[in-house]
This record gives sequence, C-alpha cells and structure tokens, in this order.
Amino acid sequence: MTDWTKLDRLKAVFAGEHADRPPVSAYTHEIAAERTGEDLAKATVAYQRKWDWDWVKLNPRTVHYAEAWGNSYDYDNYPVPGLPIPAQSKASVSDPKDLWNINELDVDSNPFIQEQIKVIRDVKAGAPDTPVFATLYSPVNVLAKIAGIPSWGGTAFGVPGSANTRTFADYISEDRAGVHHALHAIAETLAAYAEAQRKAGADGLVFVIATLTDPSFFSEAEFNEFSRAYDAVALDGASGSLRLVHTCGASSHPEWFQSYPLEGINWDHEDSSNSSIGAPLSKTKVGGVSHLLLAQEPDEQTLQNIRGQVTSAREATDDILVVAPTCSVSSAASDEALSAYKQAAEE
Repeated sequence: MTDWTKLDRLKAVFAGEHADRPPVSAYTHEIAAERTGEDLAKATVAYQRKWDWDWVKLNPRTVHYAEAWGNSYDYDNYPVPGLPIPAQSKASVSDPKDLWNINELDVDSNPFIQEQIKVIRDVKAGAPDTPVFATLYSPVNVLAKIAGIPSWGGTAFGVPGSANTRTFADYISEDRAGVHHALHAIAETLAAYAEAQRKAGADGLVFVIATLTDPSFFSEAEFNEFSRAYDAVALDGASGSLRLVHTCGASSHPEWFQSYPLEGINWDHEDSSNSSIGAPLSKTKVGGVSHLLLAQEPDEQTLQNIRGQVTSAREATDDILVVAPTCSVSSAASDEALSAYKQAAEE
C-alpha cells in the first residue's frame, strides 16, 4: 500500500520531485461514443475503471471546436481509416473574407462547448479519485478545422469532406490581418473555455499543437507570429491547472515550448525526426512509449519492446516522468500491450 494519492503523485512529478513511482496513463479516441457527451463520458469512465490509470485525458471529438463556430459533420462517415475526423458537410470559412466573421463566442451559451463541459463533470463523478485532464486545441488548429484545411502541412490528403483547396499559407498571403482577427477571437474563446473546464472540475489541461511545428506548415518565425502569442492567451485561461502540451507528429520541437506557461511536454520521442526522451528540457517530460508500438500485434517481442521503452524512459529521466504514450493510443491496442505498459510504469 502507498499513502500517495494519484493527484499527489502528479503534482510531485510536475514540480520536478520524486513520487513513490511515476504516474501513468493511456488514452484513446472513443470514436463510437464521441457523437454525444453522454456516451463519451460513459465510455471514458468505463475505460478508467478497467485500467485504473493515475489520470484521465479527455478526448472529445476533435471537430467540436469547429462546430462551435457553425461547421457541421457527417458522423456516419469517417473516410480516412485511423483518423478520428468525420466528413465535413459545412464550413464557416471558405474564403478569406469569411475570416472576419469569426468572433469571440459566449462559452456559457454555446451548446457544443457546454456539452464537453458536462463530460468533465460526469467523468469526475464517475471516477472521483482520479485527476481529469481536459483537452484544448491551439487557436491555429481550431482555425484550420473551421476552414476545413489540413493542419499537417503536407498535401497527401485533405480534410475529409472539405472542398477547400487553400492552405493556411494561402489565407495568410491573401488576408494576413483577417487571420490575426480570427485567431484573436478564437484564443479569447479558448481562454474562457479553459477557465470553464477548470471550474467544472478539470485538474489539468492537455494543450494540443497538432503538427504546426513541422517546417511544411510553419517556419519558427511564422509559428511565433501566428501560434505562440495566441497560445499564451488560451493557456492563461487554465492558470491554476496542471498544464502540459502535446506537440504532435514529426519535427515537433519540444524545445520551442520551454517558455510556455506549462508544467509538462509530451512529444513523439520515438520518432527519428524528434528529440529523444533524454533531451535537456526544463519542463517535466510526459511520455515513455510509442503509441504505434502499443497498437502492434502483442507477440512476445512487442511486449518486450514496450517494457523496454518504458524502462529506458524512466532511467533517462530518473523517474521525473509522467508515463504516457507519444500520442493517443489506437482503440485496437490489445489488453496484453496495455498491461505490459502499465506494469513497466508501476514496478
């Protein structure tokens, strides 16, 4: 037995101190349940009761931000396998002039935001001894969703259902001031959203930067102009919470986030384009195992590799680590893989 609560464990490690062991969690997109807040809350609580993680990361449907500004989606059509994004049927921004119609929202009256606020309350009620981390996407990622344009830089595939052929760079080129107007309105809304999440009971916040650091999307100077300043506005709303950033994908540059008002940084340290888990960062590291590895067939070699990655990460960080996957885990991840991962974190 231990006298450490789950929240005590998290607070210690995020403060750069040792706990009895590193806190551990895993999380997935509950695509079958994400259409309604009620179903999402039930699925999240069931997953937590099954695994008894040290903290819960809420994964609302990724398009609810765009729905809040008027977009609509076909929830019977997820065209890209493995991508938790339904086909877009309406976008509020299709032309640069539409950027000026993006204004700050009243989060208290917006049904799409309030639906997710209720999820926080319901999950807290269903898992009262477990810290809950809300999720908040960056203003740039939200604007990309509203416009139905890719936020991953490349052109291998577009946003499902979107007919928009513009890129974010095109919008900047055609109406730079309009982009700034929209980002400011979105950032102010997200700050109010983050505050509402905290007031609803969220203990922490996972702030998502989805592939914006890749050079095919932004240079560092562009990131500083269009992302960093507005990220700070949004994160200010979560002041008082345990805040971490998930900088997603290749070329994720965790070092860019050292000055952000955060306690932790999560990135794909197993991707060859990124820094290793041993990188010299001032924030607490959040990671330990590749999300892709957890989704592999759980033969003995895979299970050994899972345990090896977690053990190596713990050693590299001297257990000042929040053990987590490098991104959300596939819903197809096996019980054997997750059990091996959890055991390696807790032993």
